[in-house]
Amino acid sequence: MNKFFVNILSFSFAILLVIGLLYLSKNKLLDFYAKPLQDSLQRTISLQNDLESGKIVLFGSSELVFYPNQKFLPQNYFNNDLKLPLRAQGNEGQQSFAIMSQLAACDNELVRDNAKVVVLLSPSWFTGSYDNGLKMPKFLEYMYPGMMNKLYFQSEADDKYKLLISDYIKKNIAQIKDPNFIYKDSFSDLKSDYLDNEFKKIIIETFDSKDMNPKPVNYNDPNLDYDSLKVEAKKITIQSKTNDYGINDEYYERYIVKQIKKDNFPFGVIVSPDVNQNQEYNELLILLDYLKTYKIKPLFVMQDLHPYAFANNREDANKMINTIKTKIIEHNFDYLDMWTNKKEDYEIGTLTDIVHMGESGWVRINQSIIEHFIKNKENK
Repeated sequence: MNKFFVNILSFSFAILLVIGLLYLSKNKLLDFYAKPLQDSLQRTISLQNDLESGKIVLFGSSELVFYPNQKFLPQNYFNNDLKLPLRAQGNEGQQSFAIMSQLAACDNELVRDNAKVVVLLSPSWFTGSYDNGLKMPKFLEYMYPGMMNKLYFQSEADDKYKLLISDYIKKNIAQIKDPNFIYKDSFSDLKSDYLDNEFKKIIIETFDSKDMNPKPVNYNDPNLDYDSLKVEAKKITIQSKTNDYGINDEYYERYIVKQIKKDNFPFGVIVSPDVNQNQEYNELLILLDYLKTYKIKPLFVMQDLHPYAFANNREDANKMINTIKTKIIEHNFDYLDMWTNKKEDYEIGTLTDIVHMGESGWVRINQSIIEHFIKNKENK
């Protein structure tokens, strides 16, 4: 019996020693083992703090980065003109599964209570080759080791989402060069090793300097005259000289003219005949399911494909977009529908090329964000 207690005492002392070393010899440990992990963890802190604080976080893809000098681009207009904090999260290639994965990694009660999330949906995600869902390189860009460690060892997200992410990695593991344990080992295997799990939690918490009490972000209604802003948006938009579609001249000359010469214009929208076989659609459903735990309803924005450029098969695309719209509304989420079923309904200048928002389009989106999160008292 005495031997048993001696062993317990020795084990307890060893744990205390490890914890002590982690705190007292932090710099040496960083240099020896955990520096890469710490650097990776630091990249997760900003997003989690913003979600917890109630800052508006706008998830999207290429529209957030292709024309960075647009006046009404949300991250420009909110932060520079309105002096209202807004975070833009994403770049070309980010799609539904990457957004869900990041949110799941940051999940906790504060996030669920305070997060103000906007998701910009691009119709191109659900058409052509992109309907196969998120590409692995883009997943790795956002779900780097620090974020994966948070997901598996800190996140309070339901295990079903962690398992979905783990299964996605397993399916695409061949695309990861020299994957470390966080990618090679399944979530189920990692979860089953309780003691190792606890040590990893200690390491993460030691090197994660996240603000435990982020200052709440409060918004005041800017009381904007949106009709005047729409007029301003049209004035600052450089008028197209090469075409009557409102497509900016540089884009038109570079991409459209050669297709016209090949008799490939207008384009067709390639849509899966069965939306349930559309992988991106199914990944959107996972994101919708995940967001139902958020106290503040997210805002979804469906963007457009230029109806003069994507004229063929528009009817099939209309059906797909309407199915997506129905699913989002069924979840009781707010939805800004910028998709045009027919070209007669399209307002020239909404897009600056054939897929990306122009100044006029951004004014509509900014108005929707303000009305949803700032004017709507339920979302304050």
